[in-house]
Amino acid sequence: MLDWLAAHPALLAELGPDGVGAYSIPPYPRLRVTDVPGGIENYDTARVKVRIQIEALGEMDGSKAALRRLLYLAVGALKELPRADPPPPGPVIGSVGPAQGGGFLPEADKRPRYVAKVTVSCRPRWSAESA
Repeated sequence: MLDWLAAHPALLAELGPDGVGAYSIPPYPRLRVTDVPGGIENYDTARVKVRIQIEALGEMDGSKAALRRLLYLAVGALKELPRADPPPPGPVIGSVGPAQGGGFLPEADKRPRYVAKVTVSCRPRWSAESA
């Protein structure tokens, strides 16, 4: 997911090459992408549903509207994953959908932040699909 978002043309244009990651480190604005504990795993089919948290982080004096727009730009980029051609390496993404809508929730240091969660349904990429 991180690689997909970091290389997505719309996000690259907004954030530059170092604007997506798993940590809240400069430069800002930035997207932080993390796993949410839990999910569903079907041992018979190897299909899983995981939740991903996406956070748009800004400067201390940053615009809330700009962060909200950035957050939904990232969610839109993730929704493109099931139709990606060529598909990215890793598991086969079946669908990406909302788990929790975006909302303003400042960081502990008062840095502005918009947060949303998405549900990703996926399964392993079988070796015959890799060829």
